[in-house]
Amino acid sequence: MSRASSFFRPVPVDSPIHRLRPETKVVSGILVSIGLVFNPAWSHVGVAAALAGAVFVMANLPVSVLPRLPALVLYGLFGGAIGAAASGDDPTVFGIGLGGLLDYLRLIVLGFVMILWAGILSWTTGLTAVGFAIRRIMRPLRHVGVPVDEIGTVVTLAVRALPLVADEIQVVNESVNTRPPPADLTGKPFREAFAFIGDTATAVVIGSHRRARDLAVAMVSRGSISAPAPNPPDFRKIDRLVLFVAIALCVAAFVLPGVPSTDPN
Repeated sequence: MSRASSFFRPVPVDSPIHRLRPETKVVSGILVSIGLVFNPAWSHVGVAAALAGAVFVMANLPVSVLPRLPALVLYGLFGGAIGAAASGDDPTVFGIGLGGLLDYLRLIVLGFVMILWAGILSWTTGLTAVGFAIRRIMRPLRHVGVPVDEIGTVVTLAVRALPLVADEIQVVNESVNTRPPPADLTGKPFREAFAFIGDTATAVVIGSHRRARDLAVAMVSRGSISAPAPNPPDFRKIDRLVLFVAIALCVAAFVLPGVPSTDPN
């Protein structure tokens, strides 16, 4: 199993994070994300990154589950850093404005922290349990006419489809890489790159559509659009503590200004 495909699959180890209720992990991740989005100061991002690293260690997750960034993504990040550095905003070091670059780095770190939180949820919780947890969280909205069951079913299917799409991308990528480039594109790297992107995207869309059709046929044949709801673990004191800490961090992100990313002067 590749790193990309393991990103959406739970790791079968025992840890305190695995034993938390799915609702606790979903709500805690949402609260921390809300605090970071509305006040992404460096201090808040650093606290969230340290907390995500601590939770990763507590979950007994191996480092091998972390996905490896493709070279194209690395090149894109490097190009974005060059463009951000060219803005020349404050603060200035040796006559060079680093404000744009610092803001860009803060955005990248924030994105990685959010992805790590989502990864921890997928590595410690079954994807089906996540969908049913969202349905249980939204249950009070049923009294005001919100179609909770339909929304929960859509979320469950969308989450369950993530590993299938990841596998489809991996298969298509390996197939395209083993195919020799067309003769008319030899020696034309830019045209070859655009042709690679177009062929890969087309194949992924077609393959995903085929998988979705097979899944729909299977659900219609079974006569049900959802699997039986799994039995979640009991709501314990540790779940209450985790929710309290998540709420406190979210409130602190709004109340505390944090360390500014640039010099206000």
